[in-house]
Amino acid sequence: MICRARHMFHVLFLSLLFGTTCISVSAVDLPTVLPWNVKVVQFSSASLGDERTLLVILPLDYDTSTNRYPTLYLLHGYDADYTDWARGTNLTAYAAEHHLIIVTPEASRGWYVNSVSDPKARFDDFIAKDVISYVDAHFRTIPERFARAIAGVSMGGYGATFLGLEHYDTFAAIGSFSGALGIVHMEPPKAPLDEPEERRKFRQDMESRFGTYGSKEQKDRDPFELAAKIPVEQAPMLFIVCGGEDGLAEINHQFISLLAKRRIPYEYRELSPREHDWSIWNEEIPVFLDKLDHLEGFGSTLEEHGARRLNTQQQRKDR
Repeated sequence: MICRARHMFHVLFLSLLFGTTCISVSAVDLPTVLPWNVKVVQFSSASLGDERTLLVILPLDYDTSTNRYPTLYLLHGYDADYTDWARGTNLTAYAAEHHLIIVTPEASRGWYVNSVSDPKARFDDFIAKDVISYVDAHFRTIPERFARAIAGVSMGGYGATFLGLEHYDTFAAIGSFSGALGIVHMEPPKAPLDEPEERRKFRQDMESRFGTYGSKEQKDRDPFELAAKIPVEQAPMLFIVCGGEDGLAEINHQFISLLAKRRIPYEYRELSPREHDWSIWNEEIPVFLDKLDHLEGFGSTLEEHGARRLNTQQQRKDR
């Protein structure tokens, strides 16, 4: 089992090295005129030192109410951008059935971590500090852990799991859709003597982001390490999806085995025959949204409870 998982990880790593990632996106273009409740927003990121873009999907009653809403931060994959979830799935239609704000930030190929060696590539801080602060300040969110979730696909599945476990006091739920959970957990394949320049640069980029294999920096960015030490009673809800024929299935199996060993609650859904593509993510994102609806304090069915809880906390602060 371990050997097979290592083999599949090497396949993933090499595919990234060759620039032929296993993310095969078959998505339509965004319409020229977006629906009124879909906003494309640019803001200045202090952590990255540049302008970044967010795609924000608002609830249909946002402009006709004064309600505050829970927020889902939805992360894109490696060869992708902030539009991919909206192009690859029926996200806007699914979102219309739920009372929440969905935010998809542009994170390039940053893997959602603070780079070990590049101070201008702090993608962990970008999400956990810049994006959340901006969204809470400019939209009517419920700015509390119980009303905040994070999810993502492939690289974004890794990012959501890493960020959700690292900042477990910030997020109440994590969704990993075919997450590359082993990208820093398993040792990368040895570099051949005649390694092409492009592959060598990719290795250097990965090491600059995560640190050398086995280092403290690398372990700090490893979801397995975070899951091994998070207080069980404080762990966010975990929803994990993977295709049975996806090269990432084995590492996802290892991850849920760790969760089970620690008795951390999770839901794992594996569909076959499915690989690494939008068909499975399009089917499973509405399932995740339904799960959020039933998460205490988050879901639309508990909207009044969330508002009351927020008001109570504010009253305590005012005393």
